[in-house]
Amino acid sequence: MWQKVFGIALLIGGGIPAVVNATEEHQRIAAELLPMSLQTSWNANKPHLGKFGHCAAAFDSRTDDSKMAFACSIYVKLSAVAQRKAIQHCDEQREARHIKAPCQLIGN
Repeated sequence: MWQKVFGIALLIGGGIPAVVNATEEHQRIAAELLPMSLQTSWNANKPHLGKFGHCAAAFDSRTDDSKMAFACSIYVKLSAVAQRKAIQHCDEQREARHIKAPCQLIGN
């Protein structure tokens, strides 16, 4: 009996680190370091982000809008989901526009 309980506890406890380490770490960029047109987009979307929303951006040029990608994920219930979706939508734009720089989350 004791071995069965210990085995179940070990199985459950062994899975916890996998869940804790499941969070993804994405690169971040401060809004002040974005090109002016992306800063404008950020400032327009920031009030709508709420508690969990996130935006992501990528750019190869500070002046050519065709070399910039920007995406936000707003209506979500988890911050990690918003981060993942913002990066995913940004990556889709980045690939379509052939931008070499990676998408980064905006903010601290």
